[in-house]
Amino acid sequence: MPPSAPLNIDPEELALMRDSARRLANSAFRPRAAEWDREAKPPLPNLRTLAENGLAGITVAEEYGGSGATVVHAVVAAEEVARACPVTAALILANCVSAEILQAFGTEAQRRKYLPPLAAGDILGAWAMTEAGAGSDAGEMRATAHPDGADYVITGTKCFITRAAIADFFIFFARVGDAPGSKAVAAFLIDKGSAGLKLGARDLHMGLRGGASAEVIAQECRVPKEQMIVAPGTLAKVMRGLNQARVLNPAICLGIAAEALDLAVRYAHEREAFGRNIARFQGIQWMFADMETGVEAMRLMIYRAAGMLAAGDPDGPHRAATAKLFAGETAFDVVNKAMQIHGGYGYSTEFPLERMLRDVRAFQLGGGTNEILRNRIAAGLYRRWESGRN
Repeated sequence: MPPSAPLNIDPEELALMRDSARRLANSAFRPRAAEWDREAKPPLPNLRTLAENGLAGITVAEEYGGSGATVVHAVVAAEEVARACPVTAALILANCVSAEILQAFGTEAQRRKYLPPLAAGDILGAWAMTEAGAGSDAGEMRATAHPDGADYVITGTKCFITRAAIADFFIFFARVGDAPGSKAVAAFLIDKGSAGLKLGARDLHMGLRGGASAEVIAQECRVPKEQMIVAPGTLAKVMRGLNQARVLNPAICLGIAAEALDLAVRYAHEREAFGRNIARFQGIQWMFADMETGVEAMRLMIYRAAGMLAAGDPDGPHRAATAKLFAGETAFDVVNKAMQIHGGYGYSTEFPLERMLRDVRAFQLGGGTNEILRNRIAAGLYRRWESGRN
């Protein structure tokens, strides 16, 4: 059991879950992983499989039909699924984020409406915040929501919204009133098919091509006031409270990197050059030493952060940010080295490594760019120093 996990989590329980998730991923998700990428198709059949195995609603409370597990359990599942199919692991991340905001900040009516079908794999949510001129800085957001009787009328365009093309509801962020910066930003639950809501251009990214990313356009979209989930003036508090994406994101990186390392070790023991297999060359051994060190460091950082979050440790979000930054950069390096060890085969689409490299690169952007993470980590470090904590 990695350090800092909550003491009430049975290590044997996590080991059994890991084994179960790995067997499921290898049998159900790995065979079509290349297909989802090649055809840029979302792996919707896998969502149903995740639900049937308790993973679509892994962190949804049991009273709403979920598994009621901790974020540590979710990290185990995401890591193992990512080894076989990262875009399917991203579905676990997406559902955990939707569940987290609904359970932490939603009304009881909102929870009853969305959480049971989410856990059953019947619906998917999408986080609609990014705009062409407002990515990391929510204060630059231009989408607006004006009160009109019992409704809000929302107008604005969101871009690069992952799963937009397959989402059944959106957590749509817009400005309410004239308060400066992000203080005016609120969020609304908008169902697919709502009048005035439509999809724009479909995105085709270099990696996670089955992510179904697209523009989301609201044009005088009328939404009942009871669909507001984040009130103006509370965005900063909400963002501080949403921690599962920060630790599930690096968990997917860990799964990809661990898989790349295994592939490279196997190949190096099979490939021969100059009369012996290349695993015997010191240059290759040093690459493996760096890769193994990186994977193990990722694992320790991620599970420490997940354990702290599950235990309610106030330093958990800070540790999750450091884990995300380190894992994003380290996983890319590990996969890149694995490609180099494979030589021309690593660059070929007949092998999974080039796809893995494209997929893992996305995690240095989504969920907080490396640059924003560095700013937040430094700010957190200063706060700890000023308060006298280690």
